[in-house]
Amino acid sequence: MRERTEAQERFLELLDAHQRVITRVARLYARDSAEREDLEQEIALAAWRSFEHYRGAAAFSTYLYRVALNTALMRVRKRYREPARADELDVERVPARAASHGAEDVERLHAAIRELSPLDRGLVLMVLDDRSHAEIAAVTGLSVGNVGVRLVRARARLRARLGTVEQEDRSCSTKN
Repeated sequence: MRERTEAQERFLELLDAHQRVITRVARLYARDSAEREDLEQEIALAAWRSFEHYRGAAAFSTYLYRVALNTALMRVRKRYREPARADELDVERVPARAASHGAEDVERLHAAIRELSPLDRGLVLMVLDDRSHAEIAAVTGLSVGNVGVRLVRARARLRARLGTVEQEDRSCSTKN
């Protein structure tokens, strides 16, 4: 068995410390647990393949988000080009219903987020992970203003999907 290089050790340490980024992205872009595991492995492999280009100018989590979202978006694009199979037509739909508690609320939120466009899913995910608009813009290549606009619209779609009342909470639009 070959010994690990210094770069491999550093990568594995960073990946272990930021595994949650990969898990969250895979959860929102994969349709089931098997696909989620495949996507997590695909993201880790893509991150390793491009690790030599990571210079540390941005936080590793920013780099990993960019790799994870690009990998997930490429998978979604590929899925759209392939004909749908019969077992994929009913993709994890959770009906809107009166507010419940705990894990059911989280699963309803995840189901609603999965119905957003692939890019908007990533934006919402990063907001939920407490990223600023500037960080999100750096990951996605969008302008800070465009990030804010897309988040306001995504939030409105989520509220409509979840049946929540519009409130004066502007946390998605004021975080710069």
